[in-house]
Amino acid sequence: MHSPQSLHILIVEDNDGLREATTAFLQDQGHRVTSLDCAEDIDNTPTHSLPDLYIIDVNLPGENGFSLADRIRQSHPKAGIVLMTARGQLQDRLEGYACGADNYLIKPVEQAELLACINSLGRRVRPTQTSTEHLALELNSQTWWLTGPKEPVLLTQGESLLLAALSRAPGQQLERWQAMQLIDTKDKGLLPANLEMRVSTLRKKLSACGAPEDTIRTLRGYGYALGYPLKVV
Repeated sequence: MHSPQSLHILIVEDNDGLREATTAFLQDQGHRVTSLDCAEDIDNTPTHSLPDLYIIDVNLPGENGFSLADRIRQSHPKAGIVLMTARGQLQDRLEGYACGADNYLIKPVEQAELLACINSLGRRVRPTQTSTEHLALELNSQTWWLTGPKEPVLLTQGESLLLAALSRAPGQQLERWQAMQLIDTKDKGLLPANLEMRVSTLRKKLSACGAPEDTIRTLRGYGYALGYPLKVV
């Protein structure tokens, strides 16, 4: 029985056999699956869109599943997160939920239970995205034209580079110095206050195009985050 809707699922599991079997099973259910063997690879694996749902092993080499789940929840608060592990003690389960997991499944996990879990989470994570999908922005990286629900807007080269980089960055977040280098294409030594003015101008252009005011959020002490669907062509 196939799932009622297709999701983009990212699996992080260092057991090759289990990762491959889970990937094949979910693809057979009609989902689009990206699979990795460690948490660190998430930052270096480009995807066309943010995953709807993450399936994460707790005992990963390097950064563990608890830390990864917490990082994903901070950067992608609407995503579904499922932790799968043989660590079934109450304290482990509580830590998993504290890190932002929606479900904590104890290995070995039956395929029927995993599918039921995914279908349940899919009803939560997908409606938000489908309701805004037709409102998504589209950026032409060659002409710098931005189109959306309202009128098209012409961006500067720096604004176009910044938006494109935000859409592709891990968690769709960039540090302040990265944003500064992108938006100041002539390298004139942009000051932080001037950077905020440039970003404010870009927000006005996004609003004119039909995006909400918080499309680019300021992350205090860090940089900026993109919070609206954007397709770069």
